[in-house]
Amino acid sequence: MIGANLLVQELLQRGVGFVSTLCGHGLNPFYVACRAQGLKLVDTRNEQAAAYMAEAYGRLSRRVGVCAVSSGVAHVNALTGVANAYFDGSPMLLLSGSGAVATMGLGHFQDLDQEAVAAPLCKLARTVTVPERIPQLVEQAFAAATSGRPGPVHLTIPLDVQNAEVNMDWVVKSPARTSTIEQHAEGDSQSIREVVRLLGEAQRPLLVAGSGVFYAAGEQALASFAKACAVPFVVPIWDRGTAEKPCQEFAGVVGAATGGPRLLADADLIILLGVHFDYRIGYLQPPAVHPQARIVRIEIDPSELSRGVRTQITIHGDARSVLTQLLEEAQRQKTSPHTSWLKEAESRRRQFRADRALARGRAATGTHALDILSALKGVLTDDTVLVVDGGNIGQWAHQILFDRYPGHWLTCGASAVVGYGLPAAMAARLLYAERPVILLSGDGAMTFTIAELESAARQGLNFVVVVADDSAWGITLTEHVRAFGQGLASELGPVSFDQVAQGFGAIGVRVSTPEEIQPAIAKGLLEKRPTLIHVPIVRSNPTD
Repeated sequence: MIGANLLVQELLQRGVGFVSTLCGHGLNPFYVACRAQGLKLVDTRNEQAAAYMAEAYGRLSRRVGVCAVSSGVAHVNALTGVANAYFDGSPMLLLSGSGAVATMGLGHFQDLDQEAVAAPLCKLARTVTVPERIPQLVEQAFAAATSGRPGPVHLTIPLDVQNAEVNMDWVVKSPARTSTIEQHAEGDSQSIREVVRLLGEAQRPLLVAGSGVFYAAGEQALASFAKACAVPFVVPIWDRGTAEKPCQEFAGVVGAATGGPRLLADADLIILLGVHFDYRIGYLQPPAVHPQARIVRIEIDPSELSRGVRTQITIHGDARSVLTQLLEEAQRQKTSPHTSWLKEAESRRRQFRADRALARGRAATGTHALDILSALKGVLTDDTVLVVDGGNIGQWAHQILFDRYPGHWLTCGASAVVGYGLPAAMAARLLYAERPVILLSGDGAMTFTIAELESAARQGLNFVVVVADDSAWGITLTEHVRAFGQGLASELGPVSFDQVAQGFGAIGVRVSTPEEIQPAIAKGLLEKRPTLIHVPIVRSNPTD
């Protein structure tokens, strides 16, 4: 057995279903091994897209997504997707080929210290120098990607290691193989009692449910606790969704550039559940939070508890386990539900959305972003995988469309990147073979990876893409006009997206009225190839 075969064997034993990739000389032995052992390769036209696919798969499935690229610049290109995983805390593995170990640093083809370049973005970055270490390093990589706050990892596999014969007597193997995020850590019982005591004293408590709730599979525990205690919850914009169905307790997103109902600033008790400390929660500083607000942080990763400012109570534990403990303790203490505050929060959320919807009446003649969202509401089912890519249309979607936020809806993540949408839709199709998959994208975001329509069409990955085209970097243009009276490099020229899609082997449709959008989506969901629906819209912004 050679190293490449051993590597593929280790991936298969961890349940890896496919590897997204772009070919290059550093991958040939790996490709041969994949073909021999039946590991599916899904090829792309850009290494960024391959990495976005792996990252999106990890965020959707709670399992490690895997991509493989060649050396040098190919490796650097793939780091865009790795950076997205770094920002969002999502599990993925980047495999990169390279020249031989024996000539590293001597100037062989595409000679680059790939481990050093990747390390700042990864929880673990290693170069495999002997084939017998492959199982050990693969297990270390998977374990790092799935433990604590999840994240990206990297292994460079040089060509001579891939081709080398393996001495199986020297192989270092782990007794167990990690592939899925599994979190089981209860919080300190005394701290649990103290949090519930604070909850009983609070008048305006608020739960902030970050991606940590999703990765702990804590959606049901969150819903049960919020309902029993009548506490509203919000999600930091772009974090993983945890509201499986429309419910009174879900109060939308916080930290959006387009604002939100006033909740965080008025809460007197804020319970952060798996929330990364950053600007979306106002750095936990006034005026984003009330000066007298008491704050609780719950985290599976102890290093996250010390990020930013210290809070009144910190609990080391996973969100699902701690929420279950909190509910049991609240029932024991007979904590009264916060019904009046919940109704007030619901009213504020409803009024905020109604105010945003008034933009349709103020808009110039033509199709509006709100018309697209209305059409999407008409076709979304509980099973639909919705991918949202784009700054301006993404803001509209979060403010208007997100009356629920299930885990199989996917946004760009905390990096706020645009252009990941097509690879993410491809990953969603591979993960959910029977579910409808819809990508909502802006025109600027679509052009980043539009060539992947060819990759998807050729490999039978069908989904619907709705392109909201305002010929601008819409959210940036709005900011420029307000600040400078005109756009500064933020307006775009016309693109016939429907014709471009056809040129890449997909189905392209252009609609000219709002009434055409929903039927076009419904028809596209029945096709065997990707369908792109080009929707020219008037310029608008939820803050207008």
